[in-house]
Amino acid sequence: MKDWVKIAESRTGIDLEMDKALLWEQAEIRAVVLNQKVSAYDLGNWELYVHVDDVSEARTLLTN
Repeated sequence: MKDWVKIAESRTGIDLEMDKALLWEQAEIRAVVLNQKVSAYDLGNWELYVHVDDVSEARTLLTN
C-alpha cells in the first residue's frame, strides 16, 4: 500500500474499527483496517493504516 502508514495494530481488530470510525467522524481521515491473521493458527494481527499525509493528525486524535 504505497503512501499508507501503519499507525496501530491489535489482536482482535474491534478496537481498530472503532479508531477508524473516530478518525472519520473527528477529522474525515480515511483509514483502512487490514486483517493480517492466519486464521487456521490464530497468528498475526489486525493493522490500522492511514495515508502518509494524515499520520500526525491521526496519531494525535488517537492518543487524546
